[in-house]
Amino acid sequence: MPSGGVRLSVDLSSSAIAATVSWQSVRIPVLIDGRLVMPPGVVTGPAGQVYVGLDTAAVRSLPADHRVVDNPTDLIGKPTQPADAADPLDAVGLLATMLRHIAHHAAHHVSEPITELTVTIPASWGPRRRGQLTEAATRSGLPSPALVTAPAALAAYAQTLGLTAPEASCLLICQADRHPPALTVLQTVADGYRELATQQIKLAHDLDDLITRRVVQTATADNDPLRAAISQPDNAEADGRVALVQAVRTARHLLATQDRAPVLLPAPCQPAVITRDDVSTAAQPLLDQVPDAVGELLDAADVDKQHLAGVVLRPAHGLPALADHLAAATGTVPTLIDQSHALADGALHLTTTHQPGPRAAAARLPRVRLRISDLTSALIIGACSLTLLLQAVLTAYITTVQLRVVGVRTSLPQLGTAGALAMLTAFAVAHLAPTTWLAGPPTPSAPEPATGSLIRRGYFAAAVGGAVAAALYGLATGTAVGYDYTPYLKWTLSGALPLAACAAVIATIAPRIPADALPAWLALTRPAITHVAIATAGIFLMRAALTLTTPVDLTGMPGLAGSAGAALVGVATALTASRSRTIRTITAPGLAIGHALVFTHDTTTALTVGYLIALTWWGIRLTAQTLRLAFPTTATALHHLLDRTNG
Repeated sequence: MPSGGVRLSVDLSSSAIAATVSWQSVRIPVLIDGRLVMPPGVVTGPAGQVYVGLDTAAVRSLPADHRVVDNPTDLIGKPTQPADAADPLDAVGLLATMLRHIAHHAAHHVSEPITELTVTIPASWGPRRRGQLTEAATRSGLPSPALVTAPAALAAYAQTLGLTAPEASCLLICQADRHPPALTVLQTVADGYRELATQQIKLAHDLDDLITRRVVQTATADNDPLRAAISQPDNAEADGRVALVQAVRTARHLLATQDRAPVLLPAPCQPAVITRDDVSTAAQPLLDQVPDAVGELLDAADVDKQHLAGVVLRPAHGLPALADHLAAATGTVPTLIDQSHALADGALHLTTTHQPGPRAAAARLPRVRLRISDLTSALIIGACSLTLLLQAVLTAYITTVQLRVVGVRTSLPQLGTAGALAMLTAFAVAHLAPTTWLAGPPTPSAPEPATGSLIRRGYFAAAVGGAVAAALYGLATGTAVGYDYTPYLKWTLSGALPLAACAAVIATIAPRIPADALPAWLALTRPAITHVAIATAGIFLMRAALTLTTPVDLTGMPGLAGSAGAALVGVATALTASRSRTIRTITAPGLAIGHALVFTHDTTTALTVGYLIALTWWGIRLTAQTLRLAFPTTATALHHLLDRTNG
């Protein structure tokens, strides 16, 4: 990317690690080893090897001389090992290895190095652990991170979904997906959120352990040794207990989408089946504490229920009753956020929204004096436009009666394409406005205008100038053939006006584009000379084959020339309709062969109109890209709204 860089957002506060990368104002979930979320466990080998992202099954298959760390973030801020330990663990080093692994996959996604880093952390982290996380990022070769607490990330994500929280209002955030569950009250301020109070719900056992105990009690007899193994996790059956807890965790995830889920018990016990009611019963110690915990939290924050603009819940899988208890305790139906990348996306939104870069309206790109070579695109596209116009006029079949023109036959779609290319010529000129001098350099009395102002002027001028040129094409055609200009004017304007509308929209919104995205956007706005030249050659050959004019009258073989021209139009249509190299590679040969096979006098109009539609689609796609860059938050909110609607 020419400028601005790539920001990586990593969520270290959840039970599984998720990452999102922001590249050219597009947010992309990072696939880590082919998965949307990565287990936080790290394993070290006797020779210093470090393995990250291993699931429970992979950990159990490792030799006994390997050491397992469930989550390196649980170790930072604490003494790593007793002083007499032979091989103490370096928690910061393990965390650095994990961050390096995530950053490698993120950089591979966008083929650019990571230049900015955001990390979501638990709200309880203070200067010691924050400092060690910064050290880990430095060791991994990443920039110093912007740290966002998990409640603030959830609040920011909820606001992208439509939750309204005016400045000075409060939000209650409940995180039930980790042990122990935590409640936090945040107040919305100008630069983000301010934490007023936080409180953990203390439980003797985490939710998975509580459900495991209930499953074993309901599925086994009183004297079953499995009960003893569950109640004493440090005994010899610990491996079996770990497998059972993992099975319960998997079943809880299944209960998010279905009513019943199986749990495999160690042999010789038969598998058990649990429901959401079973989870609610096992989680009753948690549910019973919700009303008192909410009351104590609001007292500590010195707010009342009516001060809450909303309640946000990161739910525990398979426990819908928690939302009901929270709603009863607060008087507000909570907003449920269960997306795996919610915290990473929320932290990314918070850091990019409250630390905005300059917009095009205030930026000034480097500029150079206008040269003939800078006008290459405009000159070539303009020449193509005039070529199609002149051929349509010169090859028109004019019927006269007593020296009076009573009918004219020519290619109206070709005139429409000429009008569209006149508009595209105006696009090529407008593309030069932000980066080239049309006059001398600025002076103190006449300072240089901002890039956004130049874009606005250039594209408004393109919209008006291109439309006027297309109208003149229609009038000139009617004058040249001595006949009513109305049909010609309709076709030339029909080809140009959709692109003129796109230019007007771009002129209005492009000044809002972030300055760091301007170079990439400018690269998109430059019309492709090659595609236009191919299309012009194809349309010219088709018309020449049908009218037996130059070059067909010199070389003969009108059928071959017409088929070749149709094939060129097919190639140009494929190249114009998509930016994807893969799609172009697949569609261009197919359209070329198809156009060549169907070329006749009757199909020429359809083939030309097909290219005209592709050219219009190019303008619409460019306008949509400009809208997305100018209003990234709106685009993200709309995307999430559509996801929720489809879900």
